[in-house]
Amino acid sequence: MLQSRELCPIKGFQWGEARVPLHVVVLRETYADRHQEGWALLSTEDFTDPQQLPRDYARRPTIEERHRQLKCFHNLTDFHSRSFNAVAAQVVFVLLSYTLRQWQLWKSGHEDLAGAHPDRIQRQLNLRDQYVVIYHQHAYAQLPLVSFTREVLELEPSARRKALTQIRRLERSLLTPLQNLPPP
Repeated sequence: MLQSRELCPIKGFQWGEARVPLHVVVLRETYADRHQEGWALLSTEDFTDPQQLPRDYARRPTIEERHRQLKCFHNLTDFHSRSFNAVAAQVVFVLLSYTLRQWQLWKSGHEDLAGAHPDRIQRQLNLRDQYVVIYHQHAYAQLPLVSFTREVLELEPSARRKALTQIRRLERSLLTPLQNLPPP
């Protein structure tokens, strides 16, 4: 178990083969059993906080897993076209759809699914798992959200206006804060 870490930044490191300035952070880590390990991180980024490089490096396994997910499960390796433009367009669109899905997960509060297999993400976000329950007198109907939406859209105009009035009333009652609640 890591007990302590010492850092030594070296900025402007020169190496004969490199044409750009390099910046190094040398690390010495001490573990619970008192053994030490030394290692270094090299970057072309001119950092202000030397601890930023090890923090960025710690993200590497997650980044590599995401790349594996992209290559294996998002059709980035199975191209049949010999046209470079067709392959490039397919890669761009797959990456755009992947980015859009990651944004959707972030916005919907499902960041835990970001590195999951696409089938698992689809199962978790599936609309078929969301139902609308309609009660009337002593009976009820349970409809998938998509089916309920279709049913409402297929109503006659007068019935649709009546349903809209009811839904607005329900929306106001559910989204309005409760007044004069007794303390717990």
